[in-house]
Amino acid sequence: MTLNRSEPIDRRRVIRALGAGGVVALAGCAGDDDADDEMDDEGDDEDVDDNEMDDEEEEEDAEELASLEETPTGESLSEEDIQALVDAFDDQPMNEDQHEVEGDGRSYTPRHVWKWVSDENLIGLHFNEPNPEEATELDYITIGQKGLFTEESQPDEEFTHFHQHTADSWEGGHGGETGDEGYWLTHIAVREIEYPFHDEPIEPQVDYGFMPTPPEEGSEGHDVDWEAPDGGEDDLDDDDRDELLEIFDDSWTTGQDDAPHGTPAHVWKWVSEETFIFLHWDEPAVEEAENLIYFGMGVRGQFTSDDIPASQEDEFTHFHKHEADSWEAGHGAQDPEQWGTWLVHHATRGHEMPWGDVEVGIDREFMPTPVEE
Repeated sequence: MTLNRSEPIDRRRVIRALGAGGVVALAGCAGDDDADDEMDDEGDDEDVDDNEMDDEEEEEDAEELASLEETPTGESLSEEDIQALVDAFDDQPMNEDQHEVEGDGRSYTPRHVWKWVSDENLIGLHFNEPNPEEATELDYITIGQKGLFTEESQPDEEFTHFHQHTADSWEGGHGGETGDEGYWLTHIAVREIEYPFHDEPIEPQVDYGFMPTPPEEGSEGHDVDWEAPDGGEDDLDDDDRDELLEIFDDSWTTGQDDAPHGTPAHVWKWVSEETFIFLHWDEPAVEEAENLIYFGMGVRGQFTSDDIPASQEDEFTHFHKHEADSWEAGHGAQDPEQWGTWLVHHATRGHEMPWGDVEVGIDREFMPTPVEE
């Protein structure tokens, strides 16, 4: 069958029909001219019915194929947002000699603020100024795991940087001697940034080049029983949770408020025009949550492989449409022209999900929504 290129084709209808296992007869197929004339004569009476059917199908397509408009854009954090985050991330997992920046509220490790979320794990924010109180942009979100400076203790490849909990200075805490106590850290860039350890600016992504401190090959040992300088290792309490919920107060979806606060288990905060960060809790009604199980980022885009941030398809496993009839209906997409966000989920504690046990690190099995090639 030869396709007549002069006839317009509704590509979305074709994709949808083929995806449903249907067989589509495309208008404009070339054939015997006489036969075509006879068919035209016989089909005159059916034209009206066909047009009505086409109109009905187009209406169905418009109703069923949502998220064709661009995902709403966000904005950078306001001064008030930054101050609220700095106040909420009020733990000090490093010793005092590493608090090299004096702020109005307290002293800080350069660019970072921290929050314990379990007995072994903390999350952090990495800003664009040494004094977080003076920051204008968020550069990275950070997830830390207690451990030792050994190959055995390094959780996974995204934990590129080891930092000792006790050192003579912040710089002196980078890396260390085999067996030193400290934290293995993952850094996820949340906007386009430029840092000395990269030859060129990088876009939002899991930063596998963040200040690498490779451990001694084959080194053994893993211990998390030691106590951090602040002794703050613990789960978030209700007050901590409520403070974070108040700050993470943005939204980007339409028609998907399936939980009392909005979208199930998640709360969101825009940090640039293209990206937001999110907290994923252990309860759909986040006001009742006991534990934070993921810290992650979303990047605006369409359902195409070209829009997967930094081509990290193993990290940004899940695409979610911004417009859908329900939260579940927002998972994945039916057409590459549909808009939403690509999400990376970094587990902040070990927990169980329907696809199995999840360990601290990037959850590369999180609800995959593969793009058709």
